[in-house]
Amino acid sequence: MPRRAWIGLLGFWPGLPQIWTGQEVFGLLLAGFFAGVANLAIASRWVWTEAFAAGSADFFAAAAVLTWWAAFAYTAWWLWLCHPDRHRQEIDRLYREAVEAYLQGKWNEARKRIERVLAMNDADADALMQLGAIHVRTHRPDLARKAYRQCLERDGDAKWRWEVERALAALDRPEA
Repeated sequence: MPRRAWIGLLGFWPGLPQIWTGQEVFGLLLAGFFAGVANLAIASRWVWTEAFAAGSADFFAAAAVLTWWAAFAYTAWWLWLCHPDRHRQEIDRLYREAVEAYLQGKWNEARKRIERVLAMNDADADALMQLGAIHVRTHRPDLARKAYRQCLERDGDAKWRWEVERALAALDRPEA
């Protein structure tokens, strides 16, 4: 099953799609708020009916429904317009152009294209690896280290681990 379909299925519990796609803080806040409001709605309606003011059960239920609807709508919007798979052709085109510019020594042009790729998919390990190489070429070791470390964090299948570790070691070596 494609990743977008899994995210769509997760959309039935607010916050899970956001956690799945790397927006952990937002997802946890959304899931926590929804769970809290839903629990208050259940408790005020059926458990501790005397402990809550009249009408509070309806308020909590409406807040839970609105929270669920807003989270579901946000997830659907994000899947439809912002998911990296939707922009795959554009990402591939920009990446190829960036590599071509890099090979021609046009560092700034390559960096701009790679940054556009990362704006569409911030978890693209290939683009992060390329960005680190560009920063090495332009003598910006701090930015190169940052890009390489992000690549290590986001590279789930460890595709670039060996190369990134060697590049970081080379950056940490004192110049002769």
